[in-house]
Amino acid sequence: MCSRALSTGPLPLVLRIARLFVVGCLALPPLHAQASSLEIPLRIPLEPIRQALSAQLATSAETPNVIYEEGSCSYLHLEAPRLEAHDGQLRFVGPGAAALGGELFGTCHSATAWQGSMEFTLVPLLDSTGGMHLRIIDSKLTDASGESAPRLGFIWELTKRYLHPRMEQFSYDVGTSRDALLAVLRAAAPPEHRAELEQALRRVQVLEPRIEARDIVVPITFVLPEAWLAPPPAATSAEAPLTETELDVLDKTLQPWDAFLVYSIKQIALDSDNEILRKRLFELLLNSRYRLTDILSGEQPTAGDPVRALFVSTWNDLRTLLADAQHEGLLDTGLLRYAAFINAGDALTALDHAAPGLGMHLSIDGLRRLAHSLRPDDLADSLAYDQKIDPLLRQLFDVDELPVPAPNPAPEPPPPPEQSWLDIFVTSAHASDTVEQVAGLPALDRWVPGEDELDAYEQRLSSLLEQSATAELQRIGVDAPYDQIFRNLIPTTAMIESCWHQYVLRAGEISYLRSQAGSVGLMQINQHVWRGFYDVERLKWDTAYNARAGTQVLMRYMKDYAIAYANRSGDLNHIPRATYSVYNAGPRAMGRFNNPNSSKREQRVDQKLWTIYQGIAAGGHVDVNSCSVTPAAVTQ
Repeated sequence: MCSRALSTGPLPLVLRIARLFVVGCLALPPLHAQASSLEIPLRIPLEPIRQALSAQLATSAETPNVIYEEGSCSYLHLEAPRLEAHDGQLRFVGPGAAALGGELFGTCHSATAWQGSMEFTLVPLLDSTGGMHLRIIDSKLTDASGESAPRLGFIWELTKRYLHPRMEQFSYDVGTSRDALLAVLRAAAPPEHRAELEQALRRVQVLEPRIEARDIVVPITFVLPEAWLAPPPAATSAEAPLTETELDVLDKTLQPWDAFLVYSIKQIALDSDNEILRKRLFELLLNSRYRLTDILSGEQPTAGDPVRALFVSTWNDLRTLLADAQHEGLLDTGLLRYAAFINAGDALTALDHAAPGLGMHLSIDGLRRLAHSLRPDDLADSLAYDQKIDPLLRQLFDVDELPVPAPNPAPEPPPPPEQSWLDIFVTSAHASDTVEQVAGLPALDRWVPGEDELDAYEQRLSSLLEQSATAELQRIGVDAPYDQIFRNLIPTTAMIESCWHQYVLRAGEISYLRSQAGSVGLMQINQHVWRGFYDVERLKWDTAYNARAGTQVLMRYMKDYAIAYANRSGDLNHIPRATYSVYNAGPRAMGRFNNPNSSKREQRVDQKLWTIYQGIAAGGHVDVNSCSVTPAAVTQ
C-alpha cells in the first residue's frame, strides 16, 4: 500500500503498456499435453450422475425410492443408492426391498420377498450424438447377510426388467458441455490467432470416457499449431513507471477481471453459509486484488495480457477451494454448474500452459461466458463494475458499515487573499487560514499543514487516530496485551503509509494523497482491494472516514492472521509486524517480515515499520516534518 510516484516516459501509450508485461507469471502444471496434442478433461462429477440416475429409476419424483409398485403387495424399492468408482468401473449400490404377492381379505400374501442390497456394475459409453450412456456389466441382489441366495434369482429376474430398461434410457449430454467449453476456449484467442484456433477446434476429438475417483472424465483432444508450443522471447528492458493516462488505460483493462472474480465469489458464498468457506473466499478475493495492485504499481510485470496473468495466478486457488468445499460437504456436489465452471477454467489454464506462443487473451466475452457457466439462469451482467458500496458483499464477508457520520456539505471557499511575490516561498496550503474558520468542514479535511502549523496538525491527527483505535476496540474487543499493540499500530501504519497526510498539493491544488497502485489518503486504503466495501469518495476526501476504514482493516488482519501467527511463533512482537505485512501486501504476505528470501524492498519496508512501531510504543513523538519518530528521551 506504500505510495509510488507517477512519472512519464518517452514511449507511446499502447507500446509502453504492451512492453510493461515482460516477465511471465507462474502457470499451472499441464493437465495432459504431449507434443502438439492437447488433452482437456471434461469432468462430470459422480454425484449429479447418481442423482440423475436415481431419478431415472424412480416411478415419480414424489416417491424417489419406489422403482416398481403394483398395489401394496408387489413392489421394488431402492433406498439412497451410492455411485462410486471401483476398479475402473462404476458401482451403483444401495439397500432395497421387494415383494411379489397379492392381497386377500385385506392382507398381503407374498409368493416371495427380499430385503438386502441391490448392486449394478456400469461403464460409461458415448454415442455418435454426444450422449453418454451407462452400460450394465453386471447386476445382482444380496440378502441382509451379503449372500446371493438361490431364491433371489427368481425375484431378481422378475423385477430387473423394470430396472435395466430405465438404466439404459439414461443419457447425459456431453455434446452441450463440450460446445460450451470450446466456446470459452475460442474467446481466449487473441485476434491474430483466432482463425488458427478455430481451425484446430474444428478437428477436436472426443475420446472414450474414463473413470476417476470422483468423476467420469471425457477427454477432448485437438492438435496445436507448432508455432504456439514455444514461448515468445522475453523482453529485458526496464520501463519507467506509467503515466496517469496509461494507468487509467491499464486500470480499465483489469476491471473486467475483478468484476468476474467478485461475481464468482459472491455466487459461491451464496450457495453456502459456512463461515470457514466464506473466510477462504474472502482471502482469495483479497490476494487476487493485491496482485492486481502489484500490476498497477509495476511490482509485478506480466507477460502478455494482464487479465490472463491474474487468471492464471488465481485459478488454481479458486479451483482447489471449490473442490475441497464440495468434498467436505460445504457445497452441493450435485450442482453441475460447478463442474462446468471448473472444466472451463481448467481448459483455459491447460491451453495457456501447452501453448505459450498463442498469447492467451481473456476477453470480456470470455470472462462473461465463464461466469455464465457458474450461474446460467442469472440475467444480471456478471461483469458490471462500479465503485459503489455493495451491501451484499459486505454482508457475505462480515465487513460492518463504518460508524462515521457523513461530513456536512462543504461551503463555498472564501476568496483567496491578495498574493505577493513572497508567497512563492510559502509551502503551506489549506482551505482557509485556519481550518476552524470554515464552518461545516471537519477539522482535518483539505488541510496541508505548513511548518508553523505542524504542532497543531500533529495533535489533531494524533487525537483522530486515537479515537479511531478506541472506537474499533469498542466494536471488536481484544484482550490485553493485544489492545495496546493495536493502539500503537494505528499511528505507526499511518506514518509509514502517508507520513500522517490525507492531502497533498498537486499542480497548485489540494488533492487527496494517492499511489500508483490506487491507495488513497491517510491510511492508504487501496480503492481496488476494498472496492464494494468502502465509499471510495469518502476514502479520498474524508480524513476521519479514511482513518476509521484503516483501523477496521488492521483489526481484521490482526485477529484473523497476526495473533495466530504470533501464537505459533511464540513472539508477541510478531503481531504488529505480521499485521502490517498483510495490510501492505495481502494475506499471502503474512510472514514476509520473517522470511530471509523476501525482496530487498520488502525488507526495507518491514524494517521501517518495526522501527516506527518501536518508537511509538516507547512513547516517542511523531515528527510529520521528517516522517520519523523522535525518542521519548529527546522530547523531554
